[in-house]
Amino acid sequence: MAVDLTLGLLYMGGWPAVITRAVGLQGELQLSEHVFRVPRASADAPPLRIAFASDFHAGPTLHRDLLDRVLAALADARADVVLLGGDFVSFHARYVDRMIEPLRRLQPPFGKYGVLGNHDLLGDDEYIAARLADAGVTVLVNANVRLRPPHDDIWICGFDDWDEGSPDADRAFAGATGTRIALAHQPDALLAIGERPFHLAFFGHVHGGQFLLRNREPAIRHRGPVSKLYMHGGVFHAGVNDAPVLVTRGVGTSTLPARRHADPQVHICTLVAT
Repeated sequence: MAVDLTLGLLYMGGWPAVITRAVGLQGELQLSEHVFRVPRASADAPPLRIAFASDFHAGPTLHRDLLDRVLAALADARADVVLLGGDFVSFHARYVDRMIEPLRRLQPPFGKYGVLGNHDLLGDDEYIAARLADAGVTVLVNANVRLRPPHDDIWICGFDDWDEGSPDADRAFAGATGTRIALAHQPDALLAIGERPFHLAFFGHVHGGQFLLRNREPAIRHRGPVSKLYMHGGVFHAGVNDAPVLVTRGVGTSTLPARRHADPQVHICTLVAT
C-alpha cells in the first residue's frame, strides 16, 4: 500500500503514460481469437461469443488512446457476453470513471460481468464496484450468475482476489449445476478451486511478464505460485477435468509503467458445444 501511495504521487499528471506511449513502451494492442469446446446440456446448443479483457490499470500509467482502443475493441467484438478480469485502476479508485461511459455503451445480449483485482481492493473497492454497476457491469465476488436461454446451461462464476480478498469456490460455484465458467483476477484462484470441476476459466494479473528481459524473464514477478507458472500468459489446461484456462497479458501496467515483448490483449472467444 505504501508503494502505491508513493508511486501515485510520483506519477501525478500522467507523464509516465505520455512518455512510454511516445517511445513505444505501452505495446500495440492485439486482438486474440480462440475457439473453446466445452460440454453443454445439448450438443446442438448455439455458440457463445465472449469478449474478455483484464488489468486495465486506468490511471497515470495507461495512455488514454490505448484505453479508448481497448474499449472500442470490446464494442466492435459484438460479443454475447463481456467478461472483465479486474485491476480496473491503479493508485486511485476515481480513475475507473474514465471507463464508465464506454462500458455503459456496451450492450452484449447476455450481460457484462467482472471481478475485482488486488489493485481495486487496495483502493476503494466499493466505489469501483458501484461505478461498474452504473455501467451495467455485474461484479461477482464469490458468486455466480446463470445466463438466460438459450445459454441457460452456463453459469459465470466469479471469485474474490487471491492476494487481497478471500476466494471461496464453494460460494462461487453454489448452485451452478451446468457448464461452469470461472472468472478470477489471478490464476492462483485455481488453488481455491482445488478438486471442484469447472469447464473454462479466464484469468489476468500476470501481464504476460509485462517487461521481458533479453532472456524473456520478466523484470517484475508475481508472488502467487500459479501466477509464476503462467507468467507469460496463454492457453493452458488445468483442474480435475483438464479444462481450458485462458491467462491474458492484460491491458495496462503496474509498478513499472512500461511493457516490452508483452503486448496488451483483448480476447474474442467462441464457445462451441461438445
